[in-house]
Amino acid sequence: MKNYIFLLFIITVKLFGQNNTQIIPPKKLSPSEIYTKEYDFIDEEEQKFEKFKRQIKAVTTEDYLEKIRTYSKDSLKTLAIKLLSLKELNEKKLLQKDISLNSEYYIRLLEELKSSEINNQEYFFLEKELNSYYLINLEKKQTFSIILNIIFGIIIAILIYTIYSLKSQKRLNIIEELSNQEIKIKEHILNGKSNKEIAEELFISLNTVKTHITNIYSKLNVSNRKELINKFQK
Repeated sequence: MKNYIFLLFIITVKLFGQNNTQIIPPKKLSPSEIYTKEYDFIDEEEQKFEKFKRQIKAVTTEDYLEKIRTYSKDSLKTLAIKLLSLKELNEKKLLQKDISLNSEYYIRLLEELKSSEINNQEYFFLEKELNSYYLINLEKKQTFSIILNIIFGIIIAILIYTIYSLKSQKRLNIIEELSNQEIKIKEHILNGKSNKEIAEELFISLNTVKTHITNIYSKLNVSNRKELINKFQK
């Protein structure tokens, strides 16, 4: 009987103890603890990265860049690893060159870093280099645009001068084809004088004036006085 009572007592104690046991939730890390944990991880990866750098046997700059890129891709693909690779390129003064070769990749990476919990001071150098890349490209485009405008301006000026010279030469050639008498009659016509007035001015007959005018029209490829006047007023 005592054994039964003792067994009942033990069961009661266990049941009571289970009902009063408090479940302790996992400890929630503070932002500072998260930050410390994150940088402990970065420090650990930095040591691995330093070891990797000592093993690099790169002959050319392109080869070195390729090995750094490969390390980033073959690693855990964490932002911390990529950030370490970027810092290495920046220290070697190679980041700007790699940005020019893979600008879209670095734009996406910067967006990933901005959306992460990594302190922005850690990747500020990347943002600075990207802005510098944009400014350099903008200056190049502006310089190229200015040069193009200058070239087009020169071409247009040459074309205008050529057209003007050809027209002037054509006019000179036309005038040279006219006789002295025809030139005088042409000038009288341009001054608005009638055939009769021209005949009186040059002491020639009216028929002679008409003959000269016909020749002038033929040589200058015009049909009447109005066309002649318009031709030399342009």
